[in-house]
Amino acid sequence: MSTPTEIDFAIIKMGDGASPEVFSILCGIQDVTINETANTQDRFVRDCAKPGEVPYRKSKLTGRQLDVSGTGLTDTVSLPTVRAALGNLGNFKIEVYRDDGTDAGVLLGTYTGEFRMTAANINAPRDNTSSFQVNLISNGSWSYADAPGS
Repeated sequence: MSTPTEIDFAIIKMGDGASPEVFSILCGIQDVTINETANTQDRFVRDCAKPGEVPYRKSKLTGRQLDVSGTGLTDTVSLPTVRAALGNLGNFKIEVYRDDGTDAGVLLGTYTGEFRMTAANINAPRDNTSSFQVNLISNGSWSYADAPGS
């Protein structure tokens, strides 16, 4: 029987801008959504031999983007760092893992690139648990590399 290798969780790491750059986990982020998008422009082309026929759509690739959002628990220790990153460009790594019963899990692969943090939202309901959300948008190219041995 063949089954898929599933991603069980992801971690967002933010670079500190130093040389060499050190990446730290955005603590508290528990759920990560990764959206790779191919942007297109539609145009409709008529058949020259049948100009009265309804034209068919043709799509043109106009760009690629990677958007990442992370939600989880509010970590007040990391808030100053996140606030400083808001609106700015920085290097990030988004690592995807499989659970294997160990503390670390098994690294499956890593997205790496320059991103702009566009949102850092805190939800603090009076009678419930607070939560935190960050949004990242790619700035230029990014890469994905499978972990060795995965």
